[in-house]
Parts: sequence; structure tokens; C-alpha cells
Amino acid sequence: MNLRQLTYFKKLAELQHYTKASSELFISQPSLSYAISSLEQELGTPLFQKQGRNVVLTKYGKEFYRHVSKGLTEIETGVQLLKKHSSVETGHIDMGVIPTMTGDFMPRMIQEYLTVHPQTDFQIFPNYTKEVIEGVRNGTYDLGICSMDENESSLVYIPVFIQNFVVIARKDHEFAQKEWVDPEELEDHPFMTYRPALPIGKAVRNMFQEHQVVPDIIRTFDDETTIGGMVHHNFGMAVVADTPLLRQFDLAVIPIHSPLNHRIIYLAHHKDRFLTDSVSAFISYMTEKAKASISSL
Repeated sequence: MNLRQLTYFKKLAELQHYTKASSELFISQPSLSYAISSLEQELGTPLFQKQGRNVVLTKYGKEFYRHVSKGLTEIETGVQLLKKHSSVETGHIDMGVIPTMTGDFMPRMIQEYLTVHPQTDFQIFPNYTKEVIEGVRNGTYDLGICSMDENESSLVYIPVFIQNFVVIARKDHEFAQKEWVDPEELEDHPFMTYRPALPIGKAVRNMFQEHQVVPDIIRTFDDETTIGGMVHHNFGMAVVADTPLLRQFDLAVIPIHSPLNHRIIYLAHHKDRFLTDSVSAFISYMTEKAKASISSL
């Protein structure tokens, strides 16, 4: 039994005439007769009986028709849905995104993309780099926006954004009026930053290590909004990634003068998994948008 036989059966059941059914199916009448005969033989019961020049469904044929009709409708719905989800114009993209990129960068990129492909459906799932990478690896996400894990060889990483590290402090802080801060200046000033287990937390600590500075880290958190709120409420200054989310706190934002004062954000996808046209188109768009900023490194 195959899909073609079921399609032939449904058409014959609806038209009740071999010649008409074979004409609409664009096959010969003997081919249709053979397909129906083979189907009846496999099922072990007649599906049609003659009625003059026509054929009508038997008792068992009527029961079979209800299920076949419903099944073929479901299959066609599934086919159309998959075509819609994979199309460049109407595609669906599930994307895992690290928290620092959800507030401005990704909404801005998606909004610009939608001006060209307005019917593309994006689903954004905020998560940390480890979970984003795992989601891309196991197929939960089509794409990931995250840091790179050099030990994950199944993914392709495309650099798409440079995120600078800055000092944030209340505007009455001694650093507030400075044009920039050297890492060495922070050695004797306690500050808050990210948890060491996070890739961004490791990047901040690596920057200080390269300058042979032992940072006095007093509190650690997962995201800029929490850290910015702590600084705003006078818990001290902080070293964080520069993001528009910080502007809600009316703090001084001071650049850090160091060749390592940044981290690179990547677009990740599985190197061996099929990419729909919509996913491939968005990868191309992001790659092209990133060329200018990444090449400046």
C-alpha cells in the first residue's frame, strides 16, 4: 500500500466512475483498475461494487474512505505547513539567543530583515551560551546567537557582533568624568561583574589577566540589567558589556582602554544539519551585515 494507491482510491470513491477518475488522475483506466485491485487484495476485502456503469463503495469501503480522506487531508496540511516554514518568504526560524543580545541587537537585526521578508516568523528563546549551543546541537534551535565553544566541533560559528566591555558607575563616582579607564586603574577598586562560569565572565577575567591585574570582584550576576540595577542603587561600580539596556539607569558608562576590551558574538548553526531556505537566507543576511564591524578588529 502506498500514497498513490490511497489517492487513486479517494478519487474513485468520490467520482464513482473509472473513466472519469482515471481522466482526472491523468492515468489510464487499466492502471487505475490494477491499483484498486492490488489495494483490495492487500486489505483482503472488496472496496467497490458495480452499480450500472458506476461503482459505489461497499460497507467496508465507506469505512476505509473516512480514514483515508482524513489521512490524506492531514498529509496535505503537513506538506503545506512544511513548505511555508521552509520558504524564504514565509519561513519559520527558532533561535536561541544569549541575554545580552535580546534587548537591542537581535530585535534590531530581525526588524531590518523583516522589511525585506515581512512574513518570516521568528521565535526567540533567551538562554545562556551553554544551553544555546546544546539547543543548536540537538536541533531544538535552528540558529544560536552566543559565544564560541571551541570544544563543540559540530557547529559552525560565524562572527556577527563585537561587544565592548565598559565600566558603569554612578555619576558621582570618581571615574564618572573620565574618557576611559585602564585595567590597571581598577586593581584597587572593588567592582561587580558576571559569574565566572559564564563565557562573558571568563572573557572579563581574561582581560585583567592579560594586564596582570588581580581584580577585586565583590559580586557576580548573570546579566546587565541586574548589574545595572545594583550600580544604580549604590552597591558599587561594575564591569559589563556595553548594551543599550544600561541607559535606563542613567549611569556613567566609561570605555576600558585595552586591546582585549571586547568579546565576539557568533551566529551558530549545525554544520551537518539541513538548513531551510529561510534559515540560509537569514544566515546570509547576518553574515553580510557583520562584515564591516568584524573586519575592523
